[in-house]
Amino acid sequence: MQMIPSINTLKKSILLYRGLRYRKGFGVHSPFVFNLITKVIEEKASYYSLDDIELIRKQMLYREERVDYLSRGRKGKKSSRTIGQIVRQESIKPKHGALLFRLTNYFRPQNILQIGASMGLSTLYLSSYASGLKCCVLENEPEFAKISRIVYEKGARNPIDLRVGNYQELLPEILKEKESIDLFFFNSLYEQQQNHLLFEMCLSKVHNDTVFVFEGIKENKRIREFWRSVCENPKVTVTIDLYSMGIVFFNKKLHKRDYIVYF
Repeated sequence: MQMIPSINTLKKSILLYRGLRYRKGFGVHSPFVFNLITKVIEEKASYYSLDDIELIRKQMLYREERVDYLSRGRKGKKSSRTIGQIVRQESIKPKHGALLFRLTNYFRPQNILQIGASMGLSTLYLSSYASGLKCCVLENEPEFAKISRIVYEKGARNPIDLRVGNYQELLPEILKEKESIDLFFFNSLYEQQQNHLLFEMCLSKVHNDTVFVFEGIKENKRIREFWRSVCENPKVTVTIDLYSMGIVFFNKKLHKRDYIVYF
């Protein structure tokens, strides 16, 4: 007779708990967070822009041109794959992209900064809710930047300022140019040693309504530790842990609280 639950059983129990906690806003006393959960995170409404972006994804998946690039996970070794294979592996998931669109459509940011282009598809999700906004994207892999430019030519609603190079060198330049930034999207999982520094640098442009979104906050131990340090930062008021993504707010009118929400 097995007395100790199996690993799979424990994982299912954790997921069940996460699914029940704050489901549909239950137990959330903050009107701000309640509206965010019910009107944005759990919203099921469809938008025509999402269909357009997913059509571009499908087109990119059929691109057979081969690309040689430095593999991010193999310490500088060269990899060679087709554009379609890279897009399938590296681009943001449709579910996560749809959430980015709903977040920007809800908060209406006018200045967006993205670190890590994610093959350009995440940028389309971030910047397609309206025209007239400013979106700057930093990408450290030149070949990935080329793929992103193809995506932008196909479907960008606004001009995208794409800059290629080392994040630690590019970020100070763009921050000097901006008086403030309304939304930051961190898609820099492979920059584990830089994430703390990049986050601290971005804090210089935070205002009361700034939103930070982090992709892959539970990807590995180092990223999980980084996410915990973000939650503990004294400038941060509210965080929402969606397991696969994290959302951070700096509104001083909100009580400091960390939420875990099923997504």
